[in-house]
Amino acid sequence: MLSWLDLVALLVLSAALGVGIRQGVAFTLAVVPALLLYILLTAWAGSLLPIAALPVLALALSLGMAYVRHFIPINPLSPVLEGIIGGLGGLAWGLFLAAVIWVGFPSEFVASTGALRYPSEQISSGVKDGIVSSAFARPLFDWAAGSPLFKTALIPHIRHP
Repeated sequence: MLSWLDLVALLVLSAALGVGIRQGVAFTLAVVPALLLYILLTAWAGSLLPIAALPVLALALSLGMAYVRHFIPINPLSPVLEGIIGGLGGLAWGLFLAAVIWVGFPSEFVASTGALRYPSEQISSGVKDGIVSSAFARPLFDWAAGSPLFKTALIPHIRHP
């Protein structure tokens, strides 16, 4: 059974997919490079930036890529092909946003075991229950925490080994 956290993440994923299908190729040309640049920049300089600067970086990259996209000449494609290509961009954007929702809650390092505890004991029980009962949150968090590239992009608040 899906938890409330899964429903929120899947709602965001479906909304991003719908926007991508509606906007077409132009959406994909703006979103996919912005996502790739964000992941690469956070992997390269994520530890140098404060956590509050990461949403500003994401906003600046997305607005910058949307502006640059206007200078790329695009010939109109068929509506079906526009929807497919836009849907791929919406899927990439939606998967990234859903992953941020699933793994974005606070975690904590437990010194006695040397492991990460997700979710943190410091959050409210209602939120914690939604995370614990999610079929996707813990496996995705473990995967992201094990990958240096995605660790800095998805869970930048982790500053310990």
